[in-house]
Amino acid sequence: MKFINEFVEPSFLHESLINGYLWSNPSMYQKYKSHKVSRSTFTEDVWYFYYTLGLELFENGIRDFSDKTVYTYVVSRPKEVGKKSYIEAYNSFGGYETISEIMEACKDDSQNDEYHFNEIQKYESLRKLQNDSLINVEDKTLVTKLCKMSLKQVQVYIQLKYKEAFAHINSGDVIEHDLVDDLEGAIQELNEGEAMGIPLHDAPRLNRKIKGWKNGSLYYLVLSSGVGKSSLAMEKFVLSLFENEEKAILAINEESVKKWRHLLLSTISTKILKKPINREKMFEGNFTNEMFEKLRNAAKWAETKGRGLIKTLELKKFRMQDIHNRVELYRPKGYSKLIIDTFKPDRSQSDMARWEAFSNSAQELHDLIKEDNYNVGTLATVQLKLGKETRFLDLDSIGKSMEIVEVASVVMMGRLMFDDEFEGRFALNAYNYKKDELTGEWCRDEYKLDKDKQYLIIFLSKNRFGSEDEQIIYEVNYEINSFKEVALVKVPRYGN
Repeated sequence: MKFINEFVEPSFLHESLINGYLWSNPSMYQKYKSHKVSRSTFTEDVWYFYYTLGLELFENGIRDFSDKTVYTYVVSRPKEVGKKSYIEAYNSFGGYETISEIMEACKDDSQNDEYHFNEIQKYESLRKLQNDSLINVEDKTLVTKLCKMSLKQVQVYIQLKYKEAFAHINSGDVIEHDLVDDLEGAIQELNEGEAMGIPLHDAPRLNRKIKGWKNGSLYYLVLSSGVGKSSLAMEKFVLSLFENEEKAILAINEESVKKWRHLLLSTISTKILKKPINREKMFEGNFTNEMFEKLRNAAKWAETKGRGLIKTLELKKFRMQDIHNRVELYRPKGYSKLIIDTFKPDRSQSDMARWEAFSNSAQELHDLIKEDNYNVGTLATVQLKLGKETRFLDLDSIGKSMEIVEVASVVMMGRLMFDDEFEGRFALNAYNYKKDELTGEWCRDEYKLDKDKQYLIIFLSKNRFGSEDEQIIYEVNYEINSFKEVALVKVPRYGN
């Protein structure tokens, strides 16, 4: 597509200067590493070439872009079939002479690189909007106004126009109904199972208690550090997405996407393919043929079942606005679930106390995902911070941040079983239900806990969809990242 000159020509100067800054101070490449830069970012091949060449030099450990160093690197690169060699391309753009003068001009200036980079991104965004016919480029007054704006001003302006265009839809904050209208419709919805969410993986007791994973509802999983928040979320919730073919956004801010991929492979192999993978051996490397086969079969299953299913976001800083933007972008594309690992106070609210910022973030999250807004089923993992682990976990255990649970539909809190809960004064009586063959009534059937095994107790500290009086016991095997649901229990409230 031919773009108007106003969106092309002004970018040229900024593109040359950003290369001058980067080449004169290569460590700046780290600063812009998280930005998405492609050929469409630049209007001229020459500046895209120097940008990518500099990035390659930086990623190969080169920190001094001298003439000799760059030339040595360029001549060492192999020629790709059907393309110019590196040295041919380098020479065709004028070699080191093209970039050296700009480097000299930018060498002693470390203040304006962000301005030039933002201008490049602004004009790239304007070209994209023209390409999608979202800007009337015949309106020269509008074009001039947009070009004079900063990147942030353009973003805010376009978002405002978008919202104004749909302001007439659900514009009121209060919608009136007669409570007893359409009760027959409500009965039919219940009969058709619409009150149920998608079932969690291999969790019959938990599914029965919380009625699955429902859209428009906020679920918290609150565990102490190191107990397995991510692992439990992966097994019960992420595998559920694969099994039910539900699209989701996975926002992570404590682990990398690489670690989540490792966790995905081991969980699929262990829980789906029934080929357990030892976590320690997986990270030691030097795989046997058997280990390679397990991992590749897990990868094949994931690619077959889940290609395009889960959009992963790595959050360098936790900001609710970033979550809001992605939900707003992907919900119309069918992404109906959201997982946040780990949910924290918004880092941009630095003027507030931590608990207050945390509560505000929770309210913003609820308003975003609730049924009459984007209607997204959301799991947020939260780190449990206690002076000491108590026997009975309830909402008071959250402390000053208790306000975050007010907007939740379900709060699942967990701890590992204590050694003295297998026998003695604090012994727990685990059980399941079985049907009496003579009376047809359901009765408790004792479940024997093995003191040589490790167990996790999940407390339903808040549950709008069912009872809270029973806890669920999981047999945990951290070596293979397995959480097997085995029994119910009622933990006494004494002994905290």
